[in-house]
Amino acid sequence: MGSPSHQIPPSPPATPPHTPASASTIGMDPAAVSRRTFYSTHFSDVVQERIVIAMVGLPARGKSYMSKAIVRYCNFLGVSCRLFNAGNTRRSRGGAGADASFFDPENASSRALKEQIAMETLEQLLEWLCNSTGLSCGIFDATNTTRARREALLERCRRAPQPVSVIFLETVCNDEAILQQNYQLKMRNEDYEGKDEEQALLDFIQRVKAYEKVYEPITDEEAEATAYPPMRYIRVVDAGKKLVVFQLDGDSIVCKWIVQLMNAIHLAPRKLTIALAGESLNDVSGIRGGDSALSEEGYRYATAVTELVKQRIDTGRPPPLVLAGTLQRYEQMADMLRPIAANVLPFRPLNELCFGLLEGLRAGLLCHSFPAEHAAREADKLNYRYPGVGGQSYFDLIMQMQSILMTIEASRRDIIIICDAAVSRVLLGYFEATPIKNIPEVPVAPGIVEFTRSHSGFVRNDVGVETGRSSMLTMVGVGQASPA
Repeated sequence: MGSPSHQIPPSPPATPPHTPASASTIGMDPAAVSRRTFYSTHFSDVVQERIVIAMVGLPARGKSYMSKAIVRYCNFLGVSCRLFNAGNTRRSRGGAGADASFFDPENASSRALKEQIAMETLEQLLEWLCNSTGLSCGIFDATNTTRARREALLERCRRAPQPVSVIFLETVCNDEAILQQNYQLKMRNEDYEGKDEEQALLDFIQRVKAYEKVYEPITDEEAEATAYPPMRYIRVVDAGKKLVVFQLDGDSIVCKWIVQLMNAIHLAPRKLTIALAGESLNDVSGIRGGDSALSEEGYRYATAVTELVKQRIDTGRPPPLVLAGTLQRYEQMADMLRPIAANVLPFRPLNELCFGLLEGLRAGLLCHSFPAEHAAREADKLNYRYPGVGGQSYFDLIMQMQSILMTIEASRRDIIIICDAAVSRVLLGYFEATPIKNIPEVPVAPGIVEFTRSHSGFVRNDVGVETGRSSMLTMVGVGQASPA
């Protein structure tokens, strides 16, 4: 893709590399291959907790969206988390395309079948959860709109072969604009595949009315009447406008994360754009790390990318936020977007992965000058931490990105993020629910990646840029370069 002609501003010289410590001065020996960092022993391996999160609420209130967001966030942080959806169980048993009459509470046969399907789904969840080790979480995605259903759920969990904690997550929505938007998204549900959209919408509204006849919102009285285990619940009102937390203690790390996520998440439509940064002068010189300005080719690339982003802005929405690291190359790209941005926010956690004592190492030297470090990194890219003060691992990067992700989740505006390959991998891994161990291998490419909200999460769209060069250099061996 071509880009407009621009006068490239003069750039400061590349950051001079410091001389990395030799293998002897940083204690390199074969033991480095098996060296375990502080984060190599993950809290999910040592904390024993099994949690059931039971969704509660009428259809189209955001239960499935929030369920998948919890699964995505927990798995991103290394907690084993799976979703068990009663609707999917029904469809797998030949119930796809069921019309509103199936959900009518006065239909005794279908009412009994729904209860059977719900409890069957719960059994699948408990079987998986009780056979899991460490920190594990199962999401029971069903309406659970009656007090009787919730009591049956709690009673079954009390009889589980392993101790299980239960948290109810109720989603309430009275905002008509949000409801209409959610109803439209529901038309992409498998139950309405191939059906006339107008007829499908009318049928879905009848389904909602059927549930409204028997819906019993959770009350404090209901929760307090449950002696053991204590009934705990979270209520999200109008897609994040209000959050109620009841009887959640502070000793569960997963509970803390879920409350944090629910305090940020919402159902508003928006677009997230991840833009890979341009090549720096240090990249041209084959120098790892440092803080240098864009190279000539990097500037051409940055111009092409930012022009592409400007062309794809939705002018009918409020101006976007731009999030970027604090290094020169990010600031240069962010400045190009200031005319269309509501604000440009610098965040240190969006900076490139820090190489510690190996900052300044030239291309091709890691494998030959520090073979033990190279071998340790190849053996465990997630937990391997570069040696020395400030050296980071991918897991360090994931942990420090939590606050950024909550900023992204909470924003009602479109967001543009400028970053290098390692941070891009972490962001892509989060939004695509990539298993944490695979995040260091997530492919990245020059250009932008867009995520737009769907009924169940986000839809990805890649747009490549061939003008100039992006910043993607990592030295892994002689004559070999690959993304960070």
